[in-house]
Amino acid sequence: MNLYSIVFIILTVASLPIALQHDPLRSTAFILMATAMSSTSFLVYYKRLEFLAAGSVHTSLLAVTLGYIGAYYVLGGVESMHGYFTVFLLAIIVGLMIIYLIGVLIRRGVSQEKASAIGVSLTTTLSVIAIQYALTAIPIRYSLSSIILGEPLLISRDEAIIGVAISLSIVVLSILFHREIVETSIDPISASLTGIKTGVYDFLVYTLIGFSSIGLLKFAGYVMEHVLILMPATIAVYYSSSLREHYVETLVIGISSSAIGYSLSLLSNTPPAGLTGLILILLLTIGLIRGVGK
Repeated sequence: MNLYSIVFIILTVASLPIALQHDPLRSTAFILMATAMSSTSFLVYYKRLEFLAAGSVHTSLLAVTLGYIGAYYVLGGVESMHGYFTVFLLAIIVGLMIIYLIGVLIRRGVSQEKASAIGVSLTTTLSVIAIQYALTAIPIRYSLSSIILGEPLLISRDEAIIGVAISLSIVVLSILFHREIVETSIDPISASLTGIKTGVYDFLVYTLIGFSSIGLLKFAGYVMEHVLILMPATIAVYYSSSLREHYVETLVIGISSSAIGYSLSLLSNTPPAGLTGLILILLLTIGLIRGVGK
């Protein structure tokens, strides 16, 4: 572990009391959200799925909106643990179907850029229709601003619990399978010839991208999800010299930036996702200037 990582950890430890004293559950949920997105960022980096990951954010806006609409017609409302879970479940089902469809196109030879462009065009068009319907036709609490900007300080306790569960699942699966995913990404043809089911790992990565972007949308917000999913692994390259270090540094950067960003947001009354993004940009700038690592 290099000097920069030690500094990140010290700053994180110093900022945690501020965050946890304010609201332990929501603070933990937000920090775990950033950790989960950082884990996904690492997998996206080695699978070279940046276009798909960015497109999945557009999918998440449509999926969550349809989740609210569906929950209203199934339950008549969403103001309960059952209601929130229904929104997440419906959103993830819809979103994953779209992401898997784009993944199928990529595996069948369509370039990632074109397949993602098709997905973004479709989901953006449908999002406009769905959002207008949600805002005008169904009498439930649907806050477009919270989805666009993120609402980690104002989410309900039930939503925070669901977010913690989703984040922990993503982190655990990433830890268990990140080496296999990287190895099959470096030379997928050779991996296939040796009998390794590369499609299984592709499916896992698509699933984790979907859960990160869709299940955690309300924590990060539509705007900042692009940064939180795409940046951590790219930044960690400048602070690491091996695959293992790269993965550890990616997690350290995700945890540090979110903990510090959340604490600063409490002191400055600023959206935590935005401050977390600024810290990530700062870390990237330091890495580029100092020429650390690669």
